[in-house]
Amino acid sequence: MQIHESGLSPDMTPDASVVVRDAFGIDQDFSVPAFSERSEYVPLIDEDYVFDPDTTLAILAGFTHNRRTMIQGYHGTGKSTHIEQ
Repeated sequence: MQIHESGLSPDMTPDASVVVRDAFGIDQDFSVPAFSERSEYVPLIDEDYVFDPDTTLAILAGFTHNRRTMIQGYHGTGKSTHIEQ
């Protein structure tokens, strides 16, 4: 795998999967792609963060099907924090 100047490689693909219920605390029975190893681009998990189910499922659907997902809202409503978590 070649590392580009940005530190990211376009050929990086998830090599594992996680169960949505276990990872996000949302009552759904499906898995989503994930990386088996943590990198410097992944922030630490905030155990106190509560995922909004509708927003999280929309984001995960986009990731799962390699589709773009638009997240909108007023400033300060947690859009960036949600993605970071």
